[in-house]
This record gives sequence, structure tokens and C-alpha cells, in this order.
Amino acid sequence: MPAAALTLKEAVDEALKSNPEILSSAENREAVEFELRQARGLYLPTLDLEASAGGRKLDSPGRRRLGTEDDSLDSSDVGVTFRQTLFDGGARRAEVERQAARVDGASFRVAERSEAVALAVSQEYFEILLQAEIVSIARNNAGVLSQIVNDISSGVSGGTLTSADQTQGRERLLSAQARLKEAEEDLAQAQIRFLRLVGVKLGSMKAPPSIAGALPRTVAEAIEIARRQSPRIAAAGADVDAADALARGAKSAYLPVISFEANARVGHDIDGSEGRTSDLEAKVVARWNLYKGGRDQAVEQERIRRASQSRMDNVLVHREVQEAIQSAWDKRAKRAQQASILREQVAASGSLVSSYRDQFRLGERSLLDVLSAQNTRFNTEVLAKTAQYAAVYADYQALAAMGSLVSAFKLESAAQAEPYAREEFQTVSHTVEPVYNRLPSRQESGAPLDLLAPVRKK
Repeated sequence: MPAAALTLKEAVDEALKSNPEILSSAENREAVEFELRQARGLYLPTLDLEASAGGRKLDSPGRRRLGTEDDSLDSSDVGVTFRQTLFDGGARRAEVERQAARVDGASFRVAERSEAVALAVSQEYFEILLQAEIVSIARNNAGVLSQIVNDISSGVSGGTLTSADQTQGRERLLSAQARLKEAEEDLAQAQIRFLRLVGVKLGSMKAPPSIAGALPRTVAEAIEIARRQSPRIAAAGADVDAADALARGAKSAYLPVISFEANARVGHDIDGSEGRTSDLEAKVVARWNLYKGGRDQAVEQERIRRASQSRMDNVLVHREVQEAIQSAWDKRAKRAQQASILREQVAASGSLVSSYRDQFRLGERSLLDVLSAQNTRFNTEVLAKTAQYAAVYADYQALAAMGSLVSAFKLESAAQAEPYAREEFQTVSHTVEPVYNRLPSRQESGAPLDLLAPVRKK
């Protein structure tokens, strides 16, 4: 696969269009929309056609009186049945509201996946930039140590250094070369992860411009923005709405189902009668279950608990989002300060190594001093670059936690990320917490319901 030169924005845009995690969540949203269509279909009538043909031998008192009990009946008929539910205790409405909430929840999860993938692409982009710099630092470190080994060889030839010094220098050089290979491997792994996310192998790249301007001034403002627009929080709220609707739907089991039914049937030799028969019937039917072993009540109580569980999950998501923002905000400041300090240390280490090497040539410093100073310089350079990129990446983490990273790139999530269903179907919002009648949940052995309990003597 040929490598492509991509800016970070271009990489994120490509991922938003092609990443399978996002596309999968978009397909899920559309699938749930058809579940909503199924729920809406509950308001519409059903029309069934039935036809049959066959033989029948019927011995009944009426046929014996007519002397036709030995005659076979070659019956055939065709019929149409029409049913329209008129009242079901609110079950249909509750199901429509539940599915509408699920549609919006699926929409928010498309947006959530988009934010997560945008952050992951940003992370790997910065990781590639960082690892490329570490490879350069490691290569430079190996080059410096190679020069030191050459100096040692000259000292051994001149008799000022021993073979032990040469072995020690050689060992440090081999260690530096191994660290270089490790850095090259880390760079390759970051490029592989980038390919998985974006679907394109990254070629040339450059550090993106600062995105800090998209952040609010304070962490409190960031948290407030997240409460309004974080897709994680919005999805958790939609889950609460769906659970509440399911609990409301459970109450319909206590009420009758009233429907209008009409049947039309035409046949020959049917219902035990010879000849042509036509049957037309229209009626209103009420069906009301009076007792089902307490299962309806148990279903209602279960759904009440599920609704309460969804509310607790919603609270947890709020706290996790707040934690993510506060953590990223703290990293922004701390890592930037750390990077500044480490850059000063890198400059000091560079001067120290140069001085130690000059003094080593004059016999005023030991080989160990020089090698230790160079090792400190290398480690400090790596730490400084790591802190620098970590501080920049923390901006992206904060924006992703707020649900604002995609918009900060001036990009858009997939069309399926747009919620609409709860507003379209005017559902009840979770902001108004219902009052539930909660029964004790502990179960005891024995009959689940004692029908004689009201009259049994204690």
C-alpha cells in the first residue's frame, strides 16, 4: 500500500469516512430506526388471508338424520381476517417512545465513536511524530558514543586508556544501538496502528497547529460544555428514556386490550354442511387477563429497577466525563511545565557532555563520567520530547471528553450521528424523573403468591 502525505486534519477526516467502528455504529443506528418502524406498525391494522382445501368425513347427529353420515365432504374455503387494536393500555405508545429513545441513543453513539476515533488518530499521529524524533535522538546518541569509542581506541593505542575502558565504551555503544532499534520498532508499531485506524499508510507528516484555541478558559467551563454536548452523556440520557418507557409499558398488562375484528369467509362443504357457505362477521373484542401468577407485577418491578439502574449509569458517565476533562486539564499544565524544565536540562546536559569530553581528552575526567553524562543527555532529550507531545495531546483529550474534538477540526460526523427521534415523536424526557411504586425485591421459597393469605389465620 503506497504511503500518503496527510495532515492530522486530513487523517481524521479520512477516518471519519472509512473507519469500520464508525461505520458499524452508523449501521446500528439505521437498524434501530427500523425497530422504531416496527413499533409504529403496532398502530396499524393486520389483514390476513387464509385458504384451505381437503377432505373430511363427519358423523354427527344432524348428518345421521339426513342419512349422509357416510358421505365425504370435499371442503374448500377462503377467508380474510381484519384486526385493529383500539386500546392496549398504552403499550404501543410506550414501545414507540422506547424505540425513539434507542434511535437517539444509537445516534449519540455514532458521535461518540467519531470522537473516540478522532482522538485515537490524533494519538497515533503524535506518537509517530514523537517516535520519529526519538529515533533521531537515538541515532545521534549512537553516533556520539561511536565517536567516544574512537577516542577510547586512540587512548588505548597511546597507552593512556586500558582495554577495559574500550570494552566499557563498546558496551555502551551496543546498548545505544539496541535502543535505536527499539525506537525504530516503536515507530513502526505506531504506523501500523495508524493504518488500522485510517486505512492509509502515513508518509510525510508535519506537526499540526495548536488546537488550544478551541478550549474554554477554565476547566469548569469545559465541564459545563460537556454536560450539554458530550455524546457519552447524551447517550446515557437516551438510555434512561428508553428504560423509563419500558417501565411505563409494563403497566399496560393491568388493562384490557380492545380491538375491532372483522372476518369474511366463503367455502364449499365447510363446517360440516354440504354446499356453498358464506360467513361475514364484525365485532369489538375486549380481552382482559385477570390473573397470571403475579408475573405482570414482577415484570413491572424488574423494569423499574432497570430504569433506576440506567439513572445510576447516567450519573457514572457524568462523573467519568468530568474526570477525563479534569485529568486532561491537569496534564496540559503539568506536562507543559515539565517539558520546559526538561528542555533547560537538555541544554545543560549538552554543555556538560561537551565539557566532559574535552576534560576526558586531557585526562581530567574519567570515562565513566563522560558515558554517564551522555546517557543522562539522551534520556533527558527523550523525556523532554515525550512531555512536549503529551502536553499538546492533552488538549485533544480534553476536547474529546467535551465532545468537541471533531468540530474543533471543522469536520462533521456521519449523518447518522444526528438525533431526531425523541423530538419527532414527542417522547417523555428523563429530566422529569417519574415516581415509581417500588415493592420489596427479596424472594423467599414457597408459593410465590398465597391466594388464601387474606383469610388464613396467623
